[in-house]
Amino acid sequence: MSDYNYNYLMHITASNRKTPLDEEMERYIRMACEKANASSTSVRFKRRFVFEGRVDEDTLQIRLLSETATIATRTISSVTRMLIRHCPAEKLEKLKYNGSILSAVLFEESKEESNQNLTPCTIVQTVVEIFFNQVTMRNKHKAAARKAAKKIKDIVTEYKEATKK
Repeated sequence: MSDYNYNYLMHITASNRKTPLDEEMERYIRMACEKANASSTSVRFKRRFVFEGRVDEDTLQIRLLSETATIATRTISSVTRMLIRHCPAEKLEKLKYNGSILSAVLFEESKEESNQNLTPCTIVQTVVEIFFNQVTMRNKHKAAARKAAKKIKDIVTEYKEATKK
């Protein structure tokens, strides 16, 4: 997931519950996910749709990966727009109910804690904790703090040597 902090797994069905999603429609939806990833909205908000597979004859799974929290079921409109552009209208007509083509239900949601973009303030606070809060740490955390402290000392020593001149 790397750049994506939020992970949403959705179950997708035809809005017309009487219409199963056949293999041909599955191919169109898979293609619509790929096309939606290239849309300006997905690029701007750093979102990515991943077709996961079939649950049953009526239901497909799509995963939404997002850098920021979002209402996942509303983002399915990006996929629907691509379906409208690339799928024959007569195929979509069977799926429609109340003007809607697809229905999405959030099945699973998770947030990945990322330490990739730490602020300088957070880095300094963490370094202070590593060197001065080991007394209050559990043994497992003390070992990690000692190992980190050694790496920090090595980096600082290397920096001091490089800037000595």
